[in-house]
Amino acid sequence: MIDLLKDPYERKARLFPGLMVALPLLVPLVCVYGPRHPVLTAVVAVLGGCGALYTLASVTRGRGKQLQKSLLAEWGGLPTTIALRHCETSALDGVSKQRYHAMIGTKLQIAMPTAQEERADPARADDVYNGVAKRLRELTRNNKGLLFKENIAYGFHRNMLAMKPVGIVTSLMGLAYGLIIAKALQLSPLQFAPIHLADPGLAATLTLLVSVALLAAWLLYFNRKAVLHIGFSYAEQLFECLTALPDVSVRKRAAKAVSVHPQAAELDK
Repeated sequence: MIDLLKDPYERKARLFPGLMVALPLLVPLVCVYGPRHPVLTAVVAVLGGCGALYTLASVTRGRGKQLQKSLLAEWGGLPTTIALRHCETSALDGVSKQRYHAMIGTKLQIAMPTAQEERADPARADDVYNGVAKRLRELTRNNKGLLFKENIAYGFHRNMLAMKPVGIVTSLMGLAYGLIIAKALQLSPLQFAPIHLADPGLAATLTLLVSVALLAAWLLYFNRKAVLHIGFSYAEQLFECLTALPDVSVRKRAAKAVSVHPQAAELDK
């Protein structure tokens, strides 16, 4: 649990989407029943400490990974692969794409396909682009700057989209329960009295605001287009890291120096 909360990616990209799903139900639980039943609040805290949060993050991760398969089939590849294609013009401008291709050739020593070669054999070209992205991710694994933030943003949006059906259901449940708390919706007999919304009370107000806001976000913002847009932002930032990479010859000399003088390298750390 401590590792889950300390890791920025686990916390923001996996745990937060799960909590957003549960929030419309947690708010009335805490506001309505918390002050009256402190034991219930303690039970919720114990469940969280005993693995409920980890389970929530794991479920979110699993649904996100499953969704990504259908996203890649719809998009035709990873955003990093799409961005490097000569035939793709919506992800990167031509000048930036040409610059990235040139830096990949000089700094990674990977021969990039020409536009003619890509048209002749798209599968082989995509294989090269996938290899380039994989190599870049390996070289920038310790990057905790803007690239890491873009990676978190992509994971968050993908997992939020994966949890969208469940989130819509919980938001509607929270909205209905907020109306019941405010006495605007009465079950026996079934009737709707909007006059009570003039003074719904704090618990009902918080429940309704959270539920409506999340329902609007699920319906209007979190979609496949938004995830693709964030994916292209990550891809562009990944390729921008090429400017900070040393040439292959410099990396080879550094690796050779470490293998020859491992104790000196350890002292440098």
